[in-house]
Parts: sequence; structure tokens; C-alpha cells
Amino acid sequence: MVSLGNVTVDVKDQTYSRNGQLPGRGPINAWESDSQDAVTNAINTNFYALPRGTGFSGLGATLIEQFAKGGTDISQSALSTTSSKTQSPDELKVQQALLHSKADNLVSLTVKTASGKTVTFSLASQSGGLAAQAKVDGGTLSAAELKEIGKLGEAFQGAIDGLAAQPPKLDLSKLTQFDSSVLSSVDLSGKLKVSNVDNLTLAFHADSQSRTTRMSSPAGEVNLSVDLKNAGILGNAKQQAIALKSYLAQFDKAQSRGKADADLMAMFKDAFTAMNSNYPQGAKAPAALTRSAADQGLLTGLADFKASITQAVKSTNPARLGETDTFAYDVSQKTRVGGNDILNRTIDQTQQSNLKASFHLGLNGGQAPDLGTKRESQNYLYVQVDDKASSSANITYKDGFLTNASVDQSATQNTRTQRYEMGVLVKDTTAPNQASSHRDYLVLLEYAAREGKKAQGADETILKDALANMHQWVLLQDDPSVLPR
Repeated sequence: MVSLGNVTVDVKDQTYSRNGQLPGRGPINAWESDSQDAVTNAINTNFYALPRGTGFSGLGATLIEQFAKGGTDISQSALSTTSSKTQSPDELKVQQALLHSKADNLVSLTVKTASGKTVTFSLASQSGGLAAQAKVDGGTLSAAELKEIGKLGEAFQGAIDGLAAQPPKLDLSKLTQFDSSVLSSVDLSGKLKVSNVDNLTLAFHADSQSRTTRMSSPAGEVNLSVDLKNAGILGNAKQQAIALKSYLAQFDKAQSRGKADADLMAMFKDAFTAMNSNYPQGAKAPAALTRSAADQGLLTGLADFKASITQAVKSTNPARLGETDTFAYDVSQKTRVGGNDILNRTIDQTQQSNLKASFHLGLNGGQAPDLGTKRESQNYLYVQVDDKASSSANITYKDGFLTNASVDQSATQNTRTQRYEMGVLVKDTTAPNQASSHRDYLVLLEYAAREGKKAQGADETILKDALANMHQWVLLQDDPSVLPR
């Protein structure tokens, strides 16, 4: 018996007809292999979802599960009568090869082991064809490698289901949860046909040193990269959770301020969370960057990263095609460590964000009207947003003594609003808003280093609250009104 999601198939009780078709089942004319296994039955079950869906439901997990049991190559495909009935055996082999490599929908997971072997799992589909393949290069996999690869089945399927969902989602978090002492890297790539002219593409990579995600769709693009090499800057789980929550809240503010596509922003947030969670297993404990654990509170606790989201440009006003609806947002963190040793060291961590957006609204600030070429339709507001924010933390030691612990922050918001009535510009206003701040935490951190272990009762509570508040103010603030004037 083989379980495929909610479907249970008795493999032994099913036999194939002369043309490789399971009896009583649809138009499958040609099977690549006569294997009677879980992958074959999953393909047979899913084939009838084509072309309305990708046909990948449960297939990725089944492919990895079957491979993990034996570690041998798997290759299976099914072609419909209309696409294969006139093919000779040689022509059919060519068509099967093209299905595996050139189909409308392609998803693959490539796993490299620490011992140097490579395993690639791939799914392919199009109208009249569905295929699955697993290939291993570099030698026989060990039991430990097969076990760790087997754990990726749910992660692979989750990522596939997310891409195929409406609207699409980036479900990547479980792809980062592998033991890096057994597996050295995981790569996911995908291309799904979403219309006659448009594709959704994804490229994801994770190893112990870095993570990257690139997604492109008709709605726009998402790009993220995380640098894990400087493990010493990473905070504890609580510190990271606070930083992530703060960033996600700022992404929501950027979406609201720039009127971004909600589904595209949701993908960006999901990818950002996945890329900045689950530090690689098997990594050695990082060397300390500072003399005191309290000093780490001046850092976000996250790995350095770059992230951007760019919405597809739209021209929604036929009377003024230059008035485009746009949204582009980028955010980053970079940490630099200088000095010769822990007694004489500087740590500089800079966070920054940039938002540029433009959009149309109704005269009352609500949803934009249906703009046309007639003057009567040309009653609207055209808004352009240009925001910048930065936060720079510095920790400096000289001869073992903390000599500087400070945070400098700035935020600028510029909003230009043009008001059109009956196609005539009647008002053009620009509203700038900016603020900056400097906070010095040297005295607090000196006290924490000197008295932290001795503090008890109310004194201990006050110190903990002060350090927690310090970390909160280290995080990027994109709203000038939040910063003290």
C-alpha cells in the first residue's frame, strides 16, 4: 500500500495495459518506465489535474520519500495519447527527455552532501505530460545522508505548493532546517507558467555561509541575500525574534505608505522571515565579539542581509502615461569588525532602508477612479513617496575598556501630492518630514558589566529593562515622528 496525501493506492493490485496505462484510467498513452511504485502512482493520480494545475500535488514529497528508501536513480514520465500516439520509440524518448527539461512547469531541488555527492530531484509538467526524476552523482549515499535528505520531502512539497497557490506564496522556511554537518547546501529552482506570456520563477540557495532568494512574477520581483559568515554578530532567539518582528512591522508600514501589492509584500515578508531564521545546525560556536554579553544588545542579533522588493510598473492613466504606479523598497544590514583582538576592537553595524513609490488616489484620498482619456475622468491625486532611514551602532574597545557605545539614527519622509481636477493641475504640494537622534549607552553598559551579576531584586529588573529598551532603539526606525527631536 502507498499513501499519497489523502489517496491510498494498492500498487500490487494494479497492472498496466499493453500501452503502459493503468486500466480504466484516462488517456495516458506512454510511460517512460514500467515500474510499479509510489512515484508512478502519484503521476497517474495527478495526471488528470492537467492542464488546469501543475500536477505536482504530493509528487515532490513522494519522490524524495521513495528515493530516501534506496538511494537509487528514479525517472518516470507519462504522456497523453494526443502527444505521443504517432511517435516512434526513438522519437518518444526525445519527447520524454524534452518533458523532463523543457516543460512549461519545472521545479528542481538540488542537494549537495558534505562528502561531495549531489542529488537532484526534479518535477516537470505541461498539457499532456507529467514527469519526476531523481539523480545522484558522486557515489553511493550513506544512511545518514539518506536520512537527512528524506527530511526534505515536506520542505520540497511545501515550497512547490506555495508557488502553485493562488496567490503564490514563498514557503521556504523548512528548506533552511538541514544539518550542515551532513548536507552542505540546498538549492531550489522553479519556473511555473502563469499565462501565455508570463512565468513565475524562483531561485533559492542555502548553505552554512549564505542564503539567497530571487523571485520574479508578473506582479514584480523579490530579492534577498543573507551573509552567515560573521556568526559572532548573531543574538539569541529572543533578540532575533524582536528584530524580526520590528522589521516585519516596518514592511507593513512601507506597504501602506507606498500602496504596494499586498500579495507581493506577503511573499517578501515570508522570504525575509525564512532567510533570517533557523541558524544552520552543526556550526561551531562563534568567537566572542565583545567583552560583555550586554554589549551584544547594541546589535540587532540578525545576520547581515540585503533585501528588496520591486513592483511591476503600471501605467493606469491613459491621459498621462508618464504617471506610473510604482513601488520599490530595499533594506539592508552591514556589520564591520575592526581591530587586532578583543581588547582593541571596533564594531560598526549599519541598517538602512529606501522607499520610492508613486500611485493614484481619488480626490478624497480613497481608491483611484477609473481614469480615461476624457476630462471628466481626470479627477484624482497623484502621490509620489521618497523615504530613507538609517541606524548606525558603534562599539569600541581600547586596551580592554569600552570607550564608545552609541547609536545614531535618522529618518526622512518626502511626500509630493499633485491634485488634478478635470485634467487640470490645481495643486502641487511637497511635505517633507525628517528627524535624527544620537544615543550614548556607554554609562549603562559600563554599569551592566560592573554590577550586572550582583544586581538583585528591583535593581536587577531596572537593569534588564534598560538593556531591553536599548536593543529596541538599536533597531531601524523609518518614521521620523518616532525619533526624538
